[in-house]
Amino acid sequence: MKVCAFSDGHGYLPEIEPCDIVCIAGDIIPLDIQLNSRKSKRWFNTEFADWVNKLPCDKVFVVAGNHDFYLERHSVTITLEDDPTNGKCIYLNNESAIYIDSYGNNWNIYGTPLTHKFGNWAFMLDNESLEEKYKNIPHNIDILISHDTPSYKKLGLLPPNKWSTEPIEAGNKILTKAIEEKNPKYVFCGHLHECYDKSAVLGNTTIINVSLLNNKYELTYKPTYITIEKE
Repeated sequence: MKVCAFSDGHGYLPEIEPCDIVCIAGDIIPLDIQLNSRKSKRWFNTEFADWVNKLPCDKVFVVAGNHDFYLERHSVTITLEDDPTNGKCIYLNNESAIYIDSYGNNWNIYGTPLTHKFGNWAFMLDNESLEEKYKNIPHNIDILISHDTPSYKKLGLLPPNKWSTEPIEAGNKILTKAIEEKNPKYVFCGHLHECYDKSAVLGNTTIINVSLLNNKYELTYKPTYITIEKE
């Protein structure tokens, strides 16, 4: 199965190569309308839906991010009865989904928008609440789509500091613990912009940061593609 993954487009909708599924790991809504529910809803139902419908893939799995206030405030999905993508786009808010490929293989996917708390942003929880929520992640799934990135100190991959040339500790330690316990095969994440394409292996799990923007919110990177096979 060929997977395309990206996150932190903040309104940018990239061209996508033909693939089976697209995984979007949050921060979807344009920055200039992120606090405006009316404009955010219109954007989802027009620009975003039109883009999804034209993609050369079977399904698009989406989680929200800490800038996606509209999705948090209204608990909406874009797979309702008036879904303009006719079921092509599947929104996951701490939920599971199963994708069946053209060979009849079942792929278990779980999506979470949650991030560790560091301000008054969307989908943020304290560590105790995160631990409770992450208990719902099933064991041994194929793909975990998470907006937050696990602790890069634990993984030995430290992002550069926005304010200096020195690396900093960053990432979600509670998520790292959950990944160790739940053992997903792949994790696609974002949130930390300057970690694009940094990957690590934690136990049996391959973790890849798929952010598109740099820390100045400039479009810098491209979607990530990976082919995965059933064992």
